[in-house]
Amino acid sequence: MTSAALPSATKEAMPRIEYRQFKLVDDGALLEVPESWPQAGEIVVAAGRGVLFTTGGNDFYPKVRVEVWPTEPGIREETAWEVVQEVDFLSETGTVELREWDGPTDAAMRVGAVGPVRLRAHCKGRAEAAALVGQELYYEGVEEWLLQIWPLHTSNSRPEAS
Repeated sequence: MTSAALPSATKEAMPRIEYRQFKLVDDGALLEVPESWPQAGEIVVAAGRGVLFTTGGNDFYPKVRVEVWPTEPGIREETAWEVVQEVDFLSETGTVELREWDGPTDAAMRVGAVGPVRLRAHCKGRAEAAALVGQELYYEGVEEWLLQIWPLHTSNSRPEAS
């Protein structure tokens, strides 16, 4: 695994969760229907030009930190992440945006390359958020996410257009 000292960009957001999901999608793209929905223990599935995340809770605002890296970063060990999962998706624009069920948040970010991208999702607090379903609405925090994104440097990827 290669490692960069610092991410090239970061963004923090608290997307409103409905239907126990949120998305990260290539700018301007519609999320494609994934080949399969997340199974037990999975938190993310690739869906063409984006990814679909499933949360433990519903009708709440999780803490989400998005980091863009120039190369594969190390896995964060200072926090006890309960689930870590990786998926690949395609970025045709070099920009991705975090989306709620019904639209974008203000968390659009440059990924720095056009082509295949890898995302590593870290999550904790899922059981605590699930326990609040039907008990509380629109609480903040409890479930936390770290999304690390970096371009896959393959013969099919190309630098972003200027």
